[in-house]
Amino acid sequence: RALTVEPDNIQNSGATAVETHHRICPICEAACGLRISTRGTEVIEIRGNDDDVFSDGHTCAKGIALTELHTDPDRIRMPLVRRNGYLQPATWDEAFQVIQEKLSHSIENHGRDSVAMYVGNPTAHNISLSMGFGTFAGALGSKNLYTAGTVDQVPKQLACELMFGNDMAVPVPDILNCDYLLMLGANPVVSNGSFWVVPKIRDKIRQLKQRGGKLVTVDPRRSETARLADQHLFIRPSTDAFFLTGVIHCLLEQGVEFPSELNLKNAAKLIDSLAAISLEKASRACGIDTSDIREIATQLASADHPVLYGRVGTTLQTFGTLTSFLIEVVNLLVGAFDCEGGAMFPEQPFHTPNPPRPGISHNRFQSRVSGVPEVLGQMPVTVLAEEIETTGEGQIRSLVCFAGNPVLSNPDSDRLSAALDSLDFLVCIDIYQTETSQKADVILPGSSAFEDVHYDQFLGSMGFKNAARYSSNIFPPSQPGEWDIGLTLSYMAQHHTVPNAQELAAFEDDVVAAHISNQVTDPESGIYGRDVQEILATIEPKHGVERILDLGIRAGRWGDHFNQRQGLTLKQLTETPNGVDLGALRSGRAAEVIRHEDGCIDLAPQIILDELQRLKDFPQSTGLQLIGRRSTRSNNTWLRNLTSLNRGSSLCELLINEMDAAEHHLQDGDLARINGSGGSITATVKISTDIAPGVVCLPHGFEDQGDIAQSNLTRGPNYNRVATTTAVDKPSGTAALNGVPVTLQKAN
Repeated sequence: RALTVEPDNIQNSGATAVETHHRICPICEAACGLRISTRGTEVIEIRGNDDDVFSDGHTCAKGIALTELHTDPDRIRMPLVRRNGYLQPATWDEAFQVIQEKLSHSIENHGRDSVAMYVGNPTAHNISLSMGFGTFAGALGSKNLYTAGTVDQVPKQLACELMFGNDMAVPVPDILNCDYLLMLGANPVVSNGSFWVVPKIRDKIRQLKQRGGKLVTVDPRRSETARLADQHLFIRPSTDAFFLTGVIHCLLEQGVEFPSELNLKNAAKLIDSLAAISLEKASRACGIDTSDIREIATQLASADHPVLYGRVGTTLQTFGTLTSFLIEVVNLLVGAFDCEGGAMFPEQPFHTPNPPRPGISHNRFQSRVSGVPEVLGQMPVTVLAEEIETTGEGQIRSLVCFAGNPVLSNPDSDRLSAALDSLDFLVCIDIYQTETSQKADVILPGSSAFEDVHYDQFLGSMGFKNAARYSSNIFPPSQPGEWDIGLTLSYMAQHHTVPNAQELAAFEDDVVAAHISNQVTDPESGIYGRDVQEILATIEPKHGVERILDLGIRAGRWGDHFNQRQGLTLKQLTETPNGVDLGALRSGRAAEVIRHEDGCIDLAPQIILDELQRLKDFPQSTGLQLIGRRSTRSNNTWLRNLTSLNRGSSLCELLINEMDAAEHHLQDGDLARINGSGGSITATVKISTDIAPGVVCLPHGFEDQGDIAQSNLTRGPNYNRVATTTAVDKPSGTAALNGVPVTLQKAN
């Protein structure tokens, strides 16, 4: 698919020539390569780049819609400062001056922890934003860091931290070589993979079947991916851990053992703890017959190259960490770990130094009010409202929000909205006025995707294959970019004054030198032991976030180690717009990624043993449960104002099984009132055979209340209004946004 605007006759004398650019789409984890045609400052065509070494021509409606996002008149293009109760245009100097005065007042009078940070999902897809934010977080020094990850993927990362001692050691299925793929709570046909970057998934599933392989899905909804499966099993929401304990029981009964060649510890302790939950109890809890569980176990044990994969359905629940951990236990047990066709570790060309860690990054400090543990340096967003509301030492009084909309994307939305209203100061870096940023005292506009560079330094370690790709900006920047914003905020956090151009340039040099210092003191870096000033003088270019990018690439496995050998540089990637293919996933990487001091894979950390005990005694829900879903025409809360994505059927219907609809006297098109512990919403009913009995399904990321300054805004019920902050995955504090207990009643 392509968006084409018919160009004028460019053969006419004086007409501007059409240029072709290559761009990596920054919207979602698929990171598809695009081919973009422009004439002057006008985009006339976007299509998938058939020559891209990673995405192979794939794109979706969101990538095609980038032109509309770029030209949207509702997008913020200059700073806004609140004066006399209203957000009004201001210069960058004026906006930074207000921020400096307010943040300095908060820090000087209430301490650094009085300033909190919230980081939204787009930060993971934007190197300028992520590096700018990271610099600010280091300069601010507040423990109050809240991220969208704590409502999404943190249970998965914590499970990897507990098992491997490395939260970024996230194994992904080797879909190009597996012959049996068991998928839990994931829908990569829509998401293009999540914590598993895999564009063109339909083709890869077809290839799996053509070589005699099988796809099995386990999900409360027969999703777009499940419709392609050879077998689909409905499961009760939030019971995946029970299902996995049942599978493990059956595997052990069949004589399957953990591979002896792996450095495993505490296997017997884990098996003893699992024994407390019988196969029959697991079956009753998850709603899957014991015969089906046994069949799955038999298929896994007999397959040559089996592999398990789970995503948000397995993390946004009350046992997200345990479920994520048990998925990898099964992969280990069936010999699908760190080998071709199994769960493998992709390699990131950008090298990030590994800081020394004396132990697991969990519970090193606790939240002030409820004593909730820190996880991976973050506090779960479920406690953000109470940390703002509760007076006393350490109370959050100011918030800096990087590309996030926490009011809409987090549980107990109304409470969090009221809490943000009570802040002394709120600053947002955002491209739109949203439910969150409209409350801000200052909004700093984010860049257009066409005016920024792109490199996936976070998600690049989760690809279905290894590749290195970089996008230069298509149009010259029309404003300071997110990297410059982050640098300026960082300077102000340290020096309590707004920097001039010379001071900011010198500060950037210091920041880059600090990154180099981390590299040259890391034994795993390709420039270990080198001189900081030598490297600083060699980096290209001489300013901007690309300096850190050049550093990380050249210090990495495939880098040139700063002229020490033939290898990758940022300059080479710039000159190779289709990307550099670095080959298939490499087996035998366990020793490289495991960071426990003893080098072992820990199968029974105390947190997991405690969660198994909690699972054994956990009461099961007997009423209706609400789950979420995604669409290729939406992306969390960020693209609701684009008319090209708003066309077609409604995205905000409540899917319900025919039997449950009859019980509640509901028909297609009726309005249903959905009541949860957090509140109530109303949605249009759509009866579907794709939903398991006892389950209703609604998308996340919409709002039908309030006056938002987006003229084409797609509206719908706010899923998170019915959710509560008290139902969480205990180890990570992540909200259980799947499996929310609800009641229904006809509303019209």
